[in-house]
Amino acid sequence: MALINHAKKEINAKIVYFGPAQSGKNTVLAYIYSRIKPFLRGEFKCVPAGADELMFFDFSPFESALPNGYHLRLHIYTLTGTVTNPATWKMTLKGTDGIMILLDPALTNSAEASESVSQLRDFLSAYGVGLHETPAVLQLTSSTREILPDEAAQIAAALDLSALSTCRADAASGEGVLEALTILSRLILDRVALCDEPSAAVKDDAVPSLHVALLPHEVVAEGGTIRIPLTIGEHGALRRLVVTVNVELE
Repeated sequence: MALINHAKKEINAKIVYFGPAQSGKNTVLAYIYSRIKPFLRGEFKCVPAGADELMFFDFSPFESALPNGYHLRLHIYTLTGTVTNPATWKMTLKGTDGIMILLDPALTNSAEASESVSQLRDFLSAYGVGLHETPAVLQLTSSTREILPDEAAQIAAALDLSALSTCRADAASGEGVLEALTILSRLILDRVALCDEPSAAVKDDAVPSLHVALLPHEVVAEGGTIRIPLTIGEHGALRRLVVTVNVELE
């Protein structure tokens, strides 16, 4: 859960860019950093993490305060190249508030992509968290060809990630990179707003407060099938689900 300092009106959230080697993690983080105004960002650092290398920086995505007067600061982390020790990924993911899953669509049919997503689920499970319970976005990054919407949907389905927002990005130009980060940031803020609501006294006969939100920008229609993503929250717990509607056209 994001760290909230009510006295200073600060929200600090941790985002991990996760993916196998050659998925564009280094390029994507360098692009994001280059697009942030210097006075809004911290130092870009690369430090040893055992036999691997940890890359990170922090920044404020907004110059002004949020509508509630709070300031948001995002802390971005990733591990570069081929990670030799899986435990390093596990430690990097500890306490994460959001995950950007980076994959090269040219490699998504390989065992490496499936293994990477499977590892991510295992790492989160070790902390008692499910992937679909965590704000996450699937970012398909390529610098060699255009990724079509149907292809992106098929990749997400093959990896059992259809419930996540899927974004297409170009690693060379940076197109789509900031858009994907914006979506993930909104998911994190939605979680913070939901979990940080002051709890009122509940009478014995009171009905628990239930929050249901439609994510219209993630609705996918393919042929006669419509997938409608929802977030459902109750007592500070947030769940994502996808309602699938099969439409029979006469």
